[in-house]
Amino acid sequence: MSKQNQIGAALAITSSVIWSGNFIVSRYAIHLTGPISLAFFRWTVATICMFPFAYKNFKAEIPIFKANKTYFFWMGLIGFAIYNTLIYTAGHHTTAINMALFGSTVHPIVAALLAAYFVNEKLHWKNITGIVLGLVGTLYLLTKGEISNILHFQISAGDLWMIGAGICFGTYNVFVRKKPIGISNNSFLLVLFAIGAILLLPAAIYEMNFIQPVVYNVHLLWIVLYIGIGNSTISYLIWNNAIQKIGAGKAALFGTLIPLLSSIEAVLFLEERFSTAQVISGLIIVTGIVINTWPSAIKPIVPQS
Repeated sequence: MSKQNQIGAALAITSSVIWSGNFIVSRYAIHLTGPISLAFFRWTVATICMFPFAYKNFKAEIPIFKANKTYFFWMGLIGFAIYNTLIYTAGHHTTAINMALFGSTVHPIVAALLAAYFVNEKLHWKNITGIVLGLVGTLYLLTKGEISNILHFQISAGDLWMIGAGICFGTYNVFVRKKPIGISNNSFLLVLFAIGAILLLPAAIYEMNFIQPVVYNVHLLWIVLYIGIGNSTISYLIWNNAIQKIGAGKAALFGTLIPLLSSIEAVLFLEERFSTAQVISGLIIVTGIVINTWPSAIKPIVPQS
C-alpha cells in the first residue's frame, strides 16, 4: 500500500470513529436536552466552526446559492434539520446498537432505489445483493431471529424513528449529487449547516420552554462541542481529504465500520449488551454494506481503430 493510500485509509478510519459516536451521544444526552434542541445546538456550533473555512468561497458563490435557494432549503430541511432530529428522538426510545444497525441499513437501500429512479443510476448486482442482505438483517433484528415472531410483530418507536432518519439521509445522499456547479464543498456544508440551525430554532425554543428544559452543565457542553466540532466539522473535512487520496469507493468501505464501532462503544460506555439477534443481524448487514460499496474494477479503455 502506497503512503498516500495509508494516509487516506487512516483519515477514513478517523472519520468513521468520530461519526460512530453520534448514536452514543444521542443516548447519553436524553436526560440533558430534547432531540430538537440537541440538533439545533449541533448545527449552530457546526456553522460557527465551518465559517472560517468556507467564508471566502461562500462570498464568491452567493449568486449561485441565490439562484438555487429552493434546492438548498429542501436539502437543509431533510438532510440536516429533520435527519438529526429523528436520530436524537430515536435515542429516547431504543438502544444505540439498534440505532447503529438501522441507521446503516436503511439509507443505502433508499439511496440505491432513489438513485435508480431520479439520477438514472443503474442497479448493479452488488446494489441488489446489498439491499437484500440489508432487508434480511433488519428483519432478523426485528423478529429477534424467530420467524414465528412475525405473526405478533411489533416495532419500537425508536426503531421507526431510525427508519425515518435513514430515509432522510438516503434521500440527501442522492440529491447531493445534484449540487449546483460552481459550489465548493466547504461553502455547501456551511450553508446547509446554517439552514438546518435556522429551521430548527423555533421548534427548539418551544421544546426548551414547554417539553424538555435544557440541563446546562459540563456534560452537555462536551456533547455539543463533540457533535458540533468533531462530528460535523472535523469529520467532514477529514472525510473529504480521505476521498481525495483513496477515492469515494474505497472510502465508503471504511464507512461500514460505523455500525460495528457504535455497537462496541455502546457496550463500553452505555453498558448495553449484545443480543444474539443483534450480533447475527449486524454481521448480515455489514456484509451487505461491504458488497454494496465495494469498488468496481475499472475496465481499461480499448482504443478503436
